Amino acid sequence: MRLMRPSPLRRGMRTRASLALGLAILMLMSAQSGVFMAQDAESEELYDFRMMESSVRTTNLVDVPSWKINDIWNYDGYLDVRDFVSSSGVTTNIEFLDGTLTQRVAGVYKMDVDGVDTLVYRVESNGYYEAEDVNLDGNNGDLVVGMDTEEIFRASDLASIQYTAIFDIDFIVQILWWTQTVHVADMVAETSYSPPLEGYDFPISVGEEWETDYTQINDFSGSSDYVTIPSDSTSSNTTSWEVVSQGYPGTFYSGCAQSYNITNYDHVNTIKHQTGYKWFCPAIRGDIRTSMSIAGVGIYSDHELTSYQPAGRYKQISVEVVHPLSPVDFEMSAWVNATSFSGAGGTGMPVAGQSLEFRYEIGGDVQNVTTASNGSAFVTFDTGHLADDTESETDLGSHGVVAWITGEKVVGAATITIDPDVHQVDLVARSEGVTVERTRGNRTVTLDSNIGFNAISGDQLIFSVPVLNRGIIDSPGTTLMIESPDGSTSSTSVPSLSSLEESRVNVSWTVPENHLYGDISLSFVVDPDEQITTDGNRSNNEGSFSLFIGSMPTAVLSIVSEALTLAEVVFNGLSSYDPDGGVVTCEFSVEELNGGTSTSSEEDCIHEYTWDDDGTFLVTVTITDDESDQAYAEAPIAVLNRPPDVAIGSNLDSVPVLSPVTFDVIESGDLDTQNPDAPVDIQWHSPCEEGQVGVRCTITPDAEGTYTITVTAMDDDGATTEASLTLDVTNIAPTNPQNEVWIGPNRLIPDSVGRYFVNEGDVLILRGWADDSENDLDGHQHHWSPDAELDPDLVISSVGHYSTIEHTYQTSGQHLAALQIVDDDGASTETLIVPITVNNVVPSIAPIATLLPVAEDQLVQLSVEVTDTTGDLPNLIHCFDLDPYTDSDSEGNESDDCDVESRHLAHAWADATTAPDYIVFHVTDDDGARDYIAISLDVNNLDPVARATTSDDNPTEGDVIFLSANGTTDSEYDMENMIYIWDLDIHEDSDGDGDPANDHDRAGMWVEVSFDGEGTRTVQMTAFDEGEGSSVTLVIQVQKTPFSLGGLVSAYGIYIGLLGVIVILGALLMQRLRPPEIVIEAPVFEDAPRRRGKRISMDDAFDDPEYDPFDAKKGKSGPKKSEREVGPIIPEPMEPKDPQKMEGDLAHAFEELTGEAPHQEEPDEEESESAPVSVDEALDDEDIEALFDD
Repeated sequence: MRLMRPSPLRRGMRTRASLALGLAILMLMSAQSGVFMAQDAESEELYDFRMMESSVRTTNLVDVPSWKINDIWNYDGYLDVRDFVSSSGVTTNIEFLDGTLTQRVAGVYKMDVDGVDTLVYRVESNGYYEAEDVNLDGNNGDLVVGMDTEEIFRASDLASIQYTAIFDIDFIVQILWWTQTVHVADMVAETSYSPPLEGYDFPISVGEEWETDYTQINDFSGSSDYVTIPSDSTSSNTTSWEVVSQGYPGTFYSGCAQSYNITNYDHVNTIKHQTGYKWFCPAIRGDIRTSMSIAGVGIYSDHELTSYQPAGRYKQISVEVVHPLSPVDFEMSAWVNATSFSGAGGTGMPVAGQSLEFRYEIGGDVQNVTTASNGSAFVTFDTGHLADDTESETDLGSHGVVAWITGEKVVGAATITIDPDVHQVDLVARSEGVTVERTRGNRTVTLDSNIGFNAISGDQLIFSVPVLNRGIIDSPGTTLMIESPDGSTSSTSVPSLSSLEESRVNVSWTVPENHLYGDISLSFVVDPDEQITTDGNRSNNEGSFSLFIGSMPTAVLSIVSEALTLAEVVFNGLSSYDPDGGVVTCEFSVEELNGGTSTSSEEDCIHEYTWDDDGTFLVTVTITDDESDQAYAEAPIAVLNRPPDVAIGSNLDSVPVLSPVTFDVIESGDLDTQNPDAPVDIQWHSPCEEGQVGVRCTITPDAEGTYTITVTAMDDDGATTEASLTLDVTNIAPTNPQNEVWIGPNRLIPDSVGRYFVNEGDVLILRGWADDSENDLDGHQHHWSPDAELDPDLVISSVGHYSTIEHTYQTSGQHLAALQIVDDDGASTETLIVPITVNNVVPSIAPIATLLPVAEDQLVQLSVEVTDTTGDLPNLIHCFDLDPYTDSDSEGNESDDCDVESRHLAHAWADATTAPDYIVFHVTDDDGARDYIAISLDVNNLDPVARATTSDDNPTEGDVIFLSANGTTDSEYDMENMIYIWDLDIHEDSDGDGDPANDHDRAGMWVEVSFDGEGTRTVQMTAFDEGEGSSVTLVIQVQKTPFSLGGLVSAYGIYIGLLGVIVILGALLMQRLRPPEIVIEAPVFEDAPRRRGKRISMDDAFDDPEYDPFDAKKGKSGPKKSEREVGPIIPEPMEPKDPQKMEGDLAHAFEELTGEAPHQEEPDEEESESAPVSVDEALDDEDIEALFDD
C-alpha cells in the first residue's frame, strides 16, 4: 500500500495545510493529558447525550453534474517524482516540484466506447511545476516540468475513458550571466480503460462502496538522456472506491463545507491498497482536492482548488426522472426541461421548441425530442436490466440519462438506479452512512473508516444518523428513536422522503472524563411503532453504530543522540503503548538530507536508517492504536560527518637532498560525500611543483635527515584527515659555489669570461657561498686562497653559510682567488677559481708650492709627496732631473734623468747663468708607470763679497808684502772664475784715465807688492764675477826702511830659502817620482808649550780660494778642494837618498820657518807615511806672522 505523502511547502494550499497540521498537533498534544487514565475508573453518566436543535435535515440527491465548455478549475499543487526518478537511475535530490494546474472543459462530442456510441467531455489541463537548487547528476540548477493532459469523461456518469499526459522536463543551469537549458526529457503517456473507470457512483452517499475489474493499456513515447521512458504495457486490474466521509475537505472554498471524500484502492491479491483520494464538491461541479498517481509512470500529484470559473449558462438543460429508483425492465417516464437565463441571478424562462437529443446509453435508447411551450419534453424509456460496470451491494446498477442540444453543446443529466428488489416505500436506517464529527481541542474532523470511529474523554461528538427512502414513492413522515449507550432513548421526527432522498438526524455527545475504555453502541430505529404499512422491507429499519472510547496511546522513542554518517542507526518505539489495551502500530518519520521526510511503518516498531551526510535530523515515531488515535514522540539526532580516507606513497625510500621526489595519493575517498565528481579535496602541507591542491606532489627536500610529508584530505563537510609519509634524505656535496667581489659598498660585475678588474691597493671584500641542503649551510667550511698562484700558503678559513674576507693585491697582473667549500660530512665543492686582473695604479705626485727665488749656491730644500698603493710605495723610484735640458744618462729624453734619487732635494746652483729655469721630479713604480712634475726654478746671481788682507799693513819701504783676496766669498762656481783686480793706490791715477780709483795695477787673489817711499797707501781690491763685482780697500802705512846688510839678507833670504826648498823637492821628485813635502817645524817660543810642527803643502794656501791664513777659523779647517777637482796622482814613494844638508843662512831660514833643524831625524814610519796636512794644521797665526816678519 502506498501511503499518500504530505506536500512540501506549497503555494496557497501549503499555508492552509501547514496550519491544519499545526492545529492537529496541538490537538494531539492536548489530548495526551488523558493517556494515563485508569481503565477501571468509575464511569460517569452519559448526561450529555442529546438531540441537537434543528438536527433534522434533508439531503437532496448528489447527482451527476453537467459540464459546459470553458468550465475552468484552477489548482495549486505539486508533483512527487521520487519513484519516477529512482526507477530511472538518475542521481538527484529532487522530490517535489511546486506548481499550478488549470483544467478546462474543451469539448463535448460523441465517440465509440466499447461499441457504445457515447456522449463525452474532453477536459484539457496545463500544469507548470519547478524546483530550485536541484542537483541532477552532479549539476546544480532548476528543474522545470511542463505537464499537459487530456482526459475523456463519459457525460452520463463522469467515468474516465482515456487519459493522455505530455511531459516536457528541462533543467536550467545558471552560469554567471549565462543561462543554459538542458533538455531532460520529452514523454507522452497515453492510458485507456476498458470499461471506463467510474470514479464516482451517482448519486453519492456516504458509506457507498463499488469496485470494477478493467483492462488498462499504457502507451509511452518520448526521449531522454536522463530518465527512462517506460515501456508500453497492458494490465488487468481491480479498483474500488468508497465514499468514506462527508464534511470539511481541508481546503476552504465557498459552498464546499459538505464535500464527499471518495477514496480509491487497488486490489492486489485481494488486499486493498489506497492509491488516492478526491473530495467532490457539488457546488463546483467537481473536485476541490485530489491526490492520485498520473498515468502509471511513478509520478504522483496533489492539488487543491484555488478558484472555479464556470462558463456562462444562459441556457440550461435538466432531466427529471419520475422515479430515480426503478425496478428492472420498467417503463420509466422523464421530463427534459430547457430553460434560458437572461443574466446572472435571473429567473429561468422555459424555452419552447428546443430540439434535444435524449440518450439512455446503457439501453441504447436515443431519442430526438422538442420541448413544448412550457419548455419541457416528455419521454419514456425502458430501464432494462443491465448492471453497470461496477459492483455494489445496494443496487444492480446506476445509469445516466442524458439530454443535450447538439449544436450548442449544452448538456443535462440525471441518474436512475435499478434494482430487482424495490418497494413502494422502504425506509432504511443506514448504519454505514452514519457520520461522526469529532472535535478534539480546536481541531474538528469527520470520522471515517480510514480515520477510525473512536473517541477519548473530552471529545465532542456529533453523530449524523441517516434515514433513506429506497422506495419508489414518497414515504410518509415518521419518527426516529435513538437509544443511547446507557439505554435511555430519545425520538425525533423524520419528514416525508421522496425516492432515494435521505434525512439526517444529528446527535451531540461529549465523552465524559474518566470514561471506561471500550465500545459504546448507538442504536436507532426508524418508524419504531411500524405505523407505515407501505414499508415493504422492515428488516432495514433498525441500525446501530459502535464507537470505541479509549485513550491516546503513549509514544516513546528510543534513539542515540549521535551517529556517524553511513552508519546504520537503529531507533525504536518498543516502549510505546496504548493505555486502553489496544495494539499499537509504529510509523517512523525521518528527516532526510534535502529537508523532506521519509516515513515507514514498522510492525516490530524498530526502524533502521542511514544518513549519507552529516547534520542534525529530527526523527519522529507516530504511534497509532486500534482506534486510529495517534501520539508521537520526536528526538533530534546529530549525524556526525565521517572523515575522509587518504593514503600517500612514493616509489623511493630515500632521496638525495635537493633532489626532487614525487608523492602520490594512492587512496582517497569520502564515503559520505555529496559530490561524486570531487569527493575529497586534497591539500599538501608542503609546497608542491604541481601546486598544493591535487593528488600528486613533487617536492625537493632542502635538508638532509628525514623528510616527512603530510597531506590533508577534506570532505564536503570540512572534515579533514591527515596522512604522512617519511623518507630518508641523504647528504650531497655542496654545489654551485658562487662568489661576489665588493669594493666598499659597490659590488663588482665580472666580464663575459668571469674576470674581475681591480686596482692595486683596492681593499676587496670576497664573499662566497654554495648551494646545499638547508641544514648544511650554516656548517659550511669556507677555505679561501686569495692569491692561489702567487701566495698558495695564504689560506683564510671560516664557517658559515657565507664567507667574507678582505684582501688587497699589491702587485698588478693576473691573480687567481680560489674558494673551496666543505660540508660537515666532508663533501666539498669543486674549487671555484675567481680570476682577478689587478691594474697598476700610476703613482701620483702631490702639488708643490712655487719655489721662491734663490741665490747662487743657496741651498734649495724640497720634499715631494708621492701617493701610490701600499705595495708600490716601498719600491717607488723617486728622481730629480736637475737639468731637464741635458740627457745626462743618455736614456729616454732630457727630462727623465735621475740626477738625484730621492723625494727630498737639498741642492744649490753655483752659477745663475747656467742654472735651469725648472727642474723635473718624476716617480716610477715597479711596473714602469711614471708621474712627472715640473718645478719652476729661479736662481739669481750673488755679487761677491770682497775681502782683502795684507801680510803687513805697516811695512817698511821696499819690503815685500802679500796682499790676499782669499777672504772674498761668492758662489762656488763664481769663486772658481773670480777675477781679482788690485788698485794699489786709489789716490794715484796710474793708468792716466783720469780716475785714480779704477787702476788695474795687479790681478790675482794673491799679489806680492812692495812700496817705495813712505806714506799711506789706500789699496782697493775689486772682485769680479759675471756681475758688476764688489770692492774693498786696505790702508797700508809704509814706513821708511833703515839701511843694513842684515836687512838685505833678510829681505832676500826667503828667496834663498825657497830656492833651497825647490832644489830639495826636485831631488825628492827624482827619487820618488813625487817630490816630498817640505816639513817645516814651527819654532818654539819661550813661555809657551812646544807644539808639534804641522806638515803642510806649500800650495795649500793657493789651492783654496777661500783659504785665509789670517782667519783662525778657516785656518784650522784648512783649504777645501772643489767637488769637481780630482786630486793629483801621487806616485809610490821611492827609497829616499840621504838628504842634502842645508848649511848657512838657508838652514837658518828654514829653521826659523819650520821650527826644526833641516837635518833633524826622520820621524818614525807611521809619521812619515802620514798624509800631508794643510797650512791651517801646520801653521798658526803667529807662525805665519813670523814668516812674513822674516
